[in-house]
Amino acid sequence: MGSGGCMKGSSRSAFSLIELLVVVAILGILVGIFFTGFSYVVAKQNEKQAKMEIVALKTAVDSYKLEHGAYPNCPGNVCTPGECLFLSLAGFHNAEGTLQVPPYPTTIPAGLFGYERMSFDVAEIPDVSHEDGNSMILWLSDTLGKDPEFLDPWGNEYVYEFPREDGGHGYLLFSMGPDGKREEGFNEDDVR
Repeated sequence: MGSGGCMKGSSRSAFSLIELLVVVAILGILVGIFFTGFSYVVAKQNEKQAKMEIVALKTAVDSYKLEHGAYPNCPGNVCTPGECLFLSLAGFHNAEGTLQVPPYPTTIPAGLFGYERMSFDVAEIPDVSHEDGNSMILWLSDTLGKDPEFLDPWGNEYVYEFPREDGGHGYLLFSMGPDGKREEGFNEDDVR
């Protein structure tokens, strides 16, 4: 009879705007859950790696003390504690706190921090005094392709204290954790 605007037999072939928004919302929730879970896994993996590296560094420091009779130390603060730790464990810093050229055998596990003993020619090591240690640091930086320091999974230098600031016995060695801070109130995430 007439055309009353009723369409019989036609089928819908497109999504409505509401259906599309529901799908986008569900995808957004799933992506959020994935990234939250992924962030948690990465954080736990970094913490586990830091603990493993700290154990390796502490073992190397203790081996250094057994061999040299003292913990790595830099009298006169010519180098930073991190540089002192690296130079000592890599074989370039002796128990008296002076540079050792040619280096003695390293106490760190080969390759743990991307440092390979055979990656340089001993003949190329600059002949420098400890007071001119920056030349050694620059040479090592150039040779290794990175700063001579041990970095935690978050890119911060491991904290090494000897002698300890708190006057305690032995040394301190730890990571400041993801926040990279060690002040009071920021040390809950430190990895020891």
